[in-house]
Amino acid sequence: MAAEINCTPMGCAASLTGLKNKMPVEAVGFPYDLLNQTGEVSLDPGDLFIAWEITRLAGQDMALKKQRVLTMLILAVQAMSVEGSTRLPLSEGGHLERILKDLQADDQEMTLIQKLLSEAEEAAAKPGSGGLANIFGKPDQYRPLIIDHGCLYIQKLYALEGRVGNSLIERISAIDEATAELEAALQEVFSTPPAAGIVKAVLDEQQKLAVRMALGGRLTVISGRPGSGKTSIVASILRVLARTGNPPLQSIALAAPSGKAAERMRQSVTDHLTSVEDAGEPDRRLIDNCPPATTLHRLLGYSPGKDRFWHNEFNPLSENLVIVDESSMIDLTMMDHLLRALQPEANLILLGDADQLPSIEAGAVLRDLCRSRLAVEKKKRVVVLEKSYRAREEDSAGKSILELAAAINEGRLPEEVVGGSALATRREVQEIEFEGVENLVAGDESRRTAFLSRWHELLTSGLPDLDERLQNKYRTGPAGFDPENIAKLKETFAYFERFRILCATRRSAGGTGSEEVNTWFYHRWLEYLRQKGIATERPHFLVGEPVMMVRNDYALRLYNGDSGLVLYVEIESESRQRPAEPMAVFPRSGSFVAYPLEALRGRLEPAWATTVHKAQGSEYDNVAIILPTAYVRTLTRELLYTAVTRAKKSVVILGSEEILKLGVSHSLKRASGLTDMLR
Repeated sequence: MAAEINCTPMGCAASLTGLKNKMPVEAVGFPYDLLNQTGEVSLDPGDLFIAWEITRLAGQDMALKKQRVLTMLILAVQAMSVEGSTRLPLSEGGHLERILKDLQADDQEMTLIQKLLSEAEEAAAKPGSGGLANIFGKPDQYRPLIIDHGCLYIQKLYALEGRVGNSLIERISAIDEATAELEAALQEVFSTPPAAGIVKAVLDEQQKLAVRMALGGRLTVISGRPGSGKTSIVASILRVLARTGNPPLQSIALAAPSGKAAERMRQSVTDHLTSVEDAGEPDRRLIDNCPPATTLHRLLGYSPGKDRFWHNEFNPLSENLVIVDESSMIDLTMMDHLLRALQPEANLILLGDADQLPSIEAGAVLRDLCRSRLAVEKKKRVVVLEKSYRAREEDSAGKSILELAAAINEGRLPEEVVGGSALATRREVQEIEFEGVENLVAGDESRRTAFLSRWHELLTSGLPDLDERLQNKYRTGPAGFDPENIAKLKETFAYFERFRILCATRRSAGGTGSEEVNTWFYHRWLEYLRQKGIATERPHFLVGEPVMMVRNDYALRLYNGDSGLVLYVEIESESRQRPAEPMAVFPRSGSFVAYPLEALRGRLEPAWATTVHKAQGSEYDNVAIILPTAYVRTLTRELLYTAVTRAKKSVVILGSEEILKLGVSHSLKRASGLTDMLR
């Protein structure tokens, strides 16, 4: 039977699915029934097609039952990669068994897969013998799947992990001796801290150790929960180098995985530097010549058209020092690109929180480094900051946030935290005080709706001239916004950044996904604007609506995760003045930029609520965490810890106690060989 098939992974799988009723399974051996199971392990039909194509490398003589279980085994390796692991441990009762159950493998198939693994081990030891030896290989061989240390790897991830591990080992082992000039600069910086109000913001001993360590090696890791003073350490490092000139300021790069994290890094460092009392000439020079903060993609010169980076081992970065914030978000592939682009003698400083959610893609490099015996114990290249300066322990609300975050991180249940005092249970919406940590036991949709209404009231009542700011026409021209408009925009942005709803999932989850919450807020905000006479129509985005980029736009320098506000903007030019229209306004380098909403179509979404992943690198005064109505795999203690530590003043957890406990009891376990390499 002749049939035309679209030979792309997705297209071929879809075409085969369409032919399902026209040709017997035996004709091609394609396991059609697994198409219904790929979604259970976060895969798609294209992944099944790739697994099937790899299976066919074993030859046409393999029995159909064996082809099927081999395809299931390959799907299991792919599923682990999608979950963020770099390898699939083959031990019984672990990840492999869990994924096979999700694929609905029966007992006979489980047995066949264990037998297949034994045969694969033997075949890998006999390269060139054909059959399974065409698929499975040892570490020194080039095969689709690599068997090593009782684990199964996708060859690309195995190569990446090995390259990253070797590079990290070299950098961890390179340590410089402190000079007299460096010691003098350190003492001068430590003795002239910035002022936080009337109090000197003196670095504690852990922070001082981190500064010293960062200036004495090729790799330094500084891990600490949000608000532990990591950016104060960065500013102190820059102040020291402004005095020694080694390396010079123009040879230093500040970077972060996302545009928002880079902007926060820039702002935090600037605030620190401008708060230094009796600043010396080196400090004044640093303020005028502070290295700009940028995204890693921009630093490495990513070309979206060619899908590659300009800087690599053959064209390294000119910078001699690269400082990266929010490093927990860096996946294995990006870390590989970064390490390859560094000059051998360049220094790399990684800052982040190893207990937060790791990268979305495969790898958890920061976590692995913080668990590395070589980096932590032998070479002492890791500093863990324990004190928080965001939610201060002296404040009762801040203390309860810290206590709950610590308990979640340790896997302890909320009622075990100081007799349960850190988490106040509220049965009714009216009881919420928006102080410290509160749990509203939400049993039905009506209570969630009542809470969202209360949150809307909180948002609209905290700024007396909110309506005026929403109706204001912010003017911009060839030189950008003027100082008066910039000041007003900063106040407006600061107010809206005080509130954020965080969700475990984006899509439908019984009314608890961020998309559903944003839809609810759209209608409520439209009603509010109509009551105030600010809006009469029903546009796609509303004035005053928080928005977020969901795709990179390299031409406009807007990146996935960048947050903005929709406001009326009037553009002035020498030739003509355009009437004010709602535009998306984003902060940039101490000022703001505005773009027509139509120019961002398909790359912008509302952000009254966002997923916890999207909120990484941000901080808010008031955070609401909406739990799903039924347990989902993404709800882990790392997600809850990350969500709680976004808050400075109050956290409201909306959901059942049972779901909360399930989330705390489940940890995000990623299988990685990097820890073994760094041991």
